[in-house]
Amino acid sequence: MFKFAAFRQVVKEIDAPSVPPTWNTPVQYDPTLVPSLIAEHDDLDARFAAMTGTLARDPAIAEFAVRDCAERLHRLRHTEALQLYPVIAHALSTDPIQRRLFWQSRLVMLGLARRVLRRFEELARAVQTGNGIAAAASYVVAGMAEYRRRNETTMYPLYQKIGQRTVGRPKVA
Repeated sequence: MFKFAAFRQVVKEIDAPSVPPTWNTPVQYDPTLVPSLIAEHDDLDARFAAMTGTLARDPAIAEFAVRDCAERLHRLRHTEALQLYPVIAHALSTDPIQRRLFWQSRLVMLGLARRVLRRFEELARAVQTGNGIAAAASYVVAGMAEYRRRNETTMYPLYQKIGQRTVGRPKVA
């Protein structure tokens, strides 16, 4: 019999980042952060696309794969929360208008991320029941695309612009 617990542990060990950020990680601009986040988006999209063929065929593996994709999105959001947003917030702290606009955008991003995570849960339930899998998968794809688009058009360019301003003088928040 195939042991999912052992399989899950092996996947976690292979995919575990070397040093994940924590609440105590020093906050400073990292020029490699945005390319790294984009690569994580690419990896998540590729994993989800590869998994969509197995959704109806093998529910047990498909449900695990859906939950794995949701966990990857959660880790991506965790990295954004600990490394991306604090740098932006610190850079905009002196201008109340820019700060308010940033936090409004941040709330939009939070809402989009929560929607995608809910859609992952709906897909997992659809896989369990065997009903509405294609529709649930298309909702996940649309949600992930919107979340990524908003990040790549608002948050990531803002972070890079802040980095261009602070080149030569490292800023620690």
